[in-house]
Amino acid sequence: MRTGLALASLALGLVGVVFSVSTWVAWAIVQPGSAGTLPQSGTVIIAVLLGALWVLVMAAAGLAIVFGAFAWRAGPAALWGVGLGVLSGVLSLAGAIVFAVTVVNWPVTAWAG
Repeated sequence: MRTGLALASLALGLVGVVFSVSTWVAWAIVQPGSAGTLPQSGTVIIAVLLGALWVLVMAAAGLAIVFGAFAWRAGPAALWGVGLGVLSGVLSLAGAIVFAVTVVNWPVTAWAG
């Protein structure tokens, strides 16, 4: 059972890192944080989806850390899973903070009809 938890931790950690980095790349391509300009509706939708993906990755990172902590005696796979879970958690937490700061800086006139 511990080996299965270790492999699950490693898999969740790897997937979390890949999703976090991919979301950061998509954020850099879309660039929704232009200060003082009105965002287009497509940009708003993509930004909200990317913010939701960062929150989802934080949950996966938490599971990777928990599974790795339960299986820490199973070998290096559990330790790698915890490490990758922490890395993906930090990357996705930073992304969620950037998303929140970007949304707050959007002009209020963009929402007034």
